[in-house]
Amino acid sequence: MRNHKTMIVAVALTILGFAFYSMGFAQSDKEFIPGEDSGFYYTIKKGDTLWDLSQKFYNSQWDWPGLWEINDDIKNPHWIYPGKKIQIFLKEKAALKPKIVKVQKVKKEIIPIKAETSFSFSEMDHIGFVKKEAQQSLGSIIREEEGNLMMSAGDIVYIKSSGTGTLIPGRIYHVFTAEKIGDKIHDKPFNGIKHLINATVKILDNKATYASGIITKAYRTVKKDDLVMEYYKRNTILTVDDNPDPIDARIICSEGNNVMINDYRIAFIDLGKDKIKPGQIYSVLRINATKDFTLWRPEKKKSMGLENLESGKLIVLHTEDIASTVMILSSKYAIHPDDIIN
Repeated sequence: MRNHKTMIVAVALTILGFAFYSMGFAQSDKEFIPGEDSGFYYTIKKGDTLWDLSQKFYNSQWDWPGLWEINDDIKNPHWIYPGKKIQIFLKEKAALKPKIVKVQKVKKEIIPIKAETSFSFSEMDHIGFVKKEAQQSLGSIIREEEGNLMMSAGDIVYIKSSGTGTLIPGRIYHVFTAEKIGDKIHDKPFNGIKHLINATVKILDNKATYASGIITKAYRTVKKDDLVMEYYKRNTILTVDDNPDPIDARIICSEGNNVMINDYRIAFIDLGKDKIKPGQIYSVLRINATKDFTLWRPEKKKSMGLENLESGKLIVLHTEDIASTVMILSSKYAIHPDDIIN
């Protein structure tokens, strides 16, 4: 029966064009490895159903067959009990409505239990961050071995020391860029430095005036004058708090300065580690107002404030002094810089 069920679901998903990729729904034989895969370990609470969890995490109740298929130890989608941990991968696109497999509902006593949700993000160690002051660099890239202007994984690079530290052969370092943010947030100037981690470099040799290294991983194109700093590894698994105290914050920008910030993009908000902490989940709100004015007297225009629209959800990944790094988990409407976080 189990094999028959799996075949029906697989055919339905294929016909309706489910888009799977590395951060999406995995095959049923894929093991979810916290810290290497991106997604949640969620502990079932009293009253939970796969239907409701699909709506909660993917903003679509129709994704529940894929959620069931990932967790192939669930023999019946109606048989999920408090205390059981299930895997929930991040995925790029919401699924289309699949065929529903009918399974006989079986009643079983449900025992209330305190649930804890953990969030795993494999790319935690190279997300960007915003600080009041620029991160101190150990050096800067002066050229690629063969003179290429754009560098990527496998390229040999030469690094000029900044004199503030030592580049040790055999050790891995971050390659990063820093740029000033001068945007207005909540009608006030926000002054900070955005840092983007572009690559990792392994030092091969350290001469008197320069060091040589090989780019081991590249997340963006590396260029001349990119900076080098100490490598740091953040905790890739966070304990989730989906009901923190309300805050008053705004989105500053995304890593790529996108006008519209989509699901799973990394962004920054104007609240630091003294107010929030990693793992907290907040709502993104869009200011909802309507203007009423006459054609002949526009100076008399009035703005009527309406209830703000909930545009989506985000999770805090990392905190600094004046800002925090977040990921957009879901969005009902377009999310933009200066949107409210609450």
